[in-house]
Amino acid sequence: MNRYRRLFFSPGAFLVGLLFLCSLDTYAQAPPPVNGESFRFVRIRYDSNTNFSYNRWGPWAYDWPTAEQNLHLALERTTKIPLAGEPIVLTLKDAEIFEYPILYLCEPGYWLINDEEIENLREYIYRGGFLMIDDFHDYGDNQVGAEWENFYMNISQAFPDWDLVELDASHPVWSIFYDIDPEAALSTKAISGEVPWLDADDDTSYGMFTPDGRLAIIV
Repeated sequence: MNRYRRLFFSPGAFLVGLLFLCSLDTYAQAPPPVNGESFRFVRIRYDSNTNFSYNRWGPWAYDWPTAEQNLHLALERTTKIPLAGEPIVLTLKDAEIFEYPILYLCEPGYWLINDEEIENLREYIYRGGFLMIDDFHDYGDNQVGAEWENFYMNISQAFPDWDLVELDASHPVWSIFYDIDPEAALSTKAISGEVPWLDADDDTSYGMFTPDGRLAIIV
C-alpha cells in the first residue's frame, strides 16, 4: 500500500465553506455531502515554548472549547453538513489525525514541534490533509515579530522547500462557497476599534501549496 495514500476526499473547498458560514448575516443551505462525508472539528494540542496559558491550558487552547462548539452549532442550524461527533483535541503524534481531513492549530507563536510530529504532519499533508493555522499578535504594518518567526521556524522544519504565498483577492479560495473580499473582511476587533492597532495589513492570509499545486496549509 502506498505510504502516502490519499485521504477520502479533498478538503480545501469543504473548509472554506465552513470558515465563512459563521461570519455572514445570511446563510445558504449547503447541499448534502456525497459518499457519506461528514465533518468534525479537530484542534491540535502541542508542546509550547512558554508557560503562558488559557484557562489552565496552553496557548493551543485559546477560545477552546467555545469556538468549535459554536461552529458545530452553526453548522447544525444552517447547513446539511452531517457532523461526526463532538469537536475533539488531538496532537500531531496521534494516529487519529489521519481519520480527519482538516486540522486546526491556534497560537503558533508558541508552538514547539518535535521530530515525531514533523514526520506525522508531512505524511498527513501528503495524504491529502489540510491544516489551518491561525492567530498572530505581532504581524502586520510591515512588521514581523517573534510569534511569526516562531511559527515559520516550526513549519519550515516540516516543509523546508515550500514557500508561503499570499492569498490575495484574486485567489479562487475566496469564491468557493461565497464570494468573499478578503481586503474588506477585517477582523471584528479591528472593525469595532477594540484593538486600535489592527487594520487591513493585519488580516492577511497565506497558503502553502504541494508541488502539484494543491492548497494544503492556510495561515
